[in-house]
Amino acid sequence: DLTMNSLLKLSSLLLLSMGAFAAHAASQSVTVNYTLTIPTVCTLSGNGTSINKTLPHEGTAVNQSIDVKCNVPYSIKAQSANSKGVNQSAVISTANPTLNIPYNITLTGGPNAVNVNSGVPVTVAPSATTRTDSYTLSAKTPSAIAIEDYIAGIYTDAVMVEISY
Repeated sequence: DLTMNSLLKLSSLLLLSMGAFAAHAASQSVTVNYTLTIPTVCTLSGNGTSINKTLPHEGTAVNQSIDVKCNVPYSIKAQSANSKGVNQSAVISTANPTLNIPYNITLTGGPNAVNVNSGVPVTVAPSATTRTDSYTLSAKTPSAIAIEDYIAGIYTDAVMVEISY
């Protein structure tokens, strides 16, 4: 009887201590948050270079491709050194600045129209990561010019295409 009583007490004690252990059970967790920061990136083909083109006197166009790829909104504008109005400029004699030959200059393509010499940049929203906005800068005299009507020499102009972001 004494053994049975002791066994009963021991069993009760074991059950009580297991219950106490179960009552103190807990869980813990940690949350790991991942962040990937994509920095601003814009590329302009030919950035920082000077491209030389010859303007034909026959009135045919000479073109230059310009590619832009940005992952943020950007603005684009084109301005000629010898502006004669929107989409018009002139090549000027290096020997005599009063001598000039007018020509038309346009920037086409891309998602939005860009007027050369408007002074107003055009804003472009970012595109899909694989898309490049391709523009064409095109220059030509309004018609063929008789070169014998002009004083010989070099006539120049510079058109700058600029992006800001």
